[in-house]
Amino acid sequence: MSVTLKQALVLPSLRQATLLAGFDNLDRPITSVNVLEYIGTETLHQQNETAGRFAGGELVLTCFSSIPTNVNAQCECLRALAQVGQAGLVLYYVGTVMPQVDPALVTLAQELDFPLLVMPPRMELRYSEVIGDVMDAILRDQADNTHLLGDILEHMTLLPEHQRTVDTVLQLLSDRLRATVLLLDSTGQLLGACAWPRGSQTDMTDLLIQARQGNADQCCRLTIDPGDAAPMELCLLKAGQPLSNEVQQQAQDVMQLALNLWSLKHAELAIEELVRAILRDEPIKMRRLAALFRLNVASIHCMWMLSPLDPACREEFLRRVPTIASQLLEPHCQAAIAGSYQDFVIVLADNGVFGPEGEALAARLDEQLKSEGLGASFVCCQGLENTAQVRAAFLRSSEGLPSAQTIWPTRTVHTLGEIDFALHCKNDLVQDEASVTRCRAVLAPLHSSSEELPLVDTLAVYLLDADQNIARCAQQLFLHKNTVKYRYQQITHRLGHTPDKLPELTALYEAVALYRLLEK
Repeated sequence: MSVTLKQALVLPSLRQATLLAGFDNLDRPITSVNVLEYIGTETLHQQNETAGRFAGGELVLTCFSSIPTNVNAQCECLRALAQVGQAGLVLYYVGTVMPQVDPALVTLAQELDFPLLVMPPRMELRYSEVIGDVMDAILRDQADNTHLLGDILEHMTLLPEHQRTVDTVLQLLSDRLRATVLLLDSTGQLLGACAWPRGSQTDMTDLLIQARQGNADQCCRLTIDPGDAAPMELCLLKAGQPLSNEVQQQAQDVMQLALNLWSLKHAELAIEELVRAILRDEPIKMRRLAALFRLNVASIHCMWMLSPLDPACREEFLRRVPTIASQLLEPHCQAAIAGSYQDFVIVLADNGVFGPEGEALAARLDEQLKSEGLGASFVCCQGLENTAQVRAAFLRSSEGLPSAQTIWPTRTVHTLGEIDFALHCKNDLVQDEASVTRCRAVLAPLHSSSEELPLVDTLAVYLLDADQNIARCAQQLFLHKNTVKYRYQQITHRLGHTPDKLPELTALYEAVALYRLLEK
């Protein structure tokens, strides 16, 4: 049996804690205790990157010292902790460091059924007391109960379905054995790994080579037979006292069962790791995973970024869309992979999705997703020369997409050029008072009349949404075509030229785009 949060609550250091949420989720095992104190933008970004992947069943202690009054950031942090499978959150020093526990934080924890505890508001209470009590209980339990299979299976059944994976089992094994765990295929390729201690920067492949040569910690090599596939090898690298034969056998049984139950998802997760490695510029990991899938990374020149139009469908969207996109592109591309990253589905492909063919495929995918209730907003990036440009395009697109959606609200597919234009408007125009004044001056003639006509809005639809087509503009505005023609004539009269005339068109286009951003 593992130590659960319900059992931890009767320990001396936690008896005075008040449970605010997560009353029905107290049976999840605690694997360790951690302190999360500095929570800056980068920390939250890293948490969001790992959202959906298991992070370890930790009981997290904090007083939100870096964000004591930022309720939105506190909620983001709690949501991220829940998504990665942490056991609960314990708040310290409320009324001293944190002014109060905001009701919004409690409401979110209740919605997620995530255990949220608050300690008495006394400064003399120390993190070390909870850490000592809980870790002592965990270590005593592990010493008394060496049944790995039952404990890990119990833990897995309490996790969300999307976290019941081979990688999660590797992490649980690593935590329980306090050993580095590696899973290899029959050719010696690394399929998955979890380092001990967690977060170690040691290259796993180098560590394995050293172990085989007898130059590292003791290495136990266990054969795993998945049944319907080639045999695999489980390597356990542990410093100090060697693992007993009984523990090795149990680890082998755990891995055998995990592969039988959850191995179908392992390739999908490895593909997602490759996508992450490319977008995070991790060349060693990128090359290793690319070799595993026999993918020539240098052939990737196009990227699609998809985000759900309905936030309520986020989890289903991130789970299903990579498979749908891969199946669509497979007949058209020599190289194509798809996976989720942060709040996007990322599709990386060769020039099979370049130009008109790519536009047609994007339109087909858009229609298919709509038909399945998974409407998406696209960013299509083409002509990318290398993975550095892929990463740069992702960063620009993730920053500029909200502005692009404001400028072109009727479009679901955006190009990288449109993203760059949206960023120009957001960062260069909106932030510069002189630019705002200049753009407003461009549109000023359309306001200077006693006749109440929404000429600026009409011009915005004509230029931004209707591709300078009067009939399409009328359709967008739900007006008769002649009404829009009259407004077009009024715009031409007041500007002194048609709105299509270059180079004046450039200034008008910027002005109406800025108008929409400022209105938003």
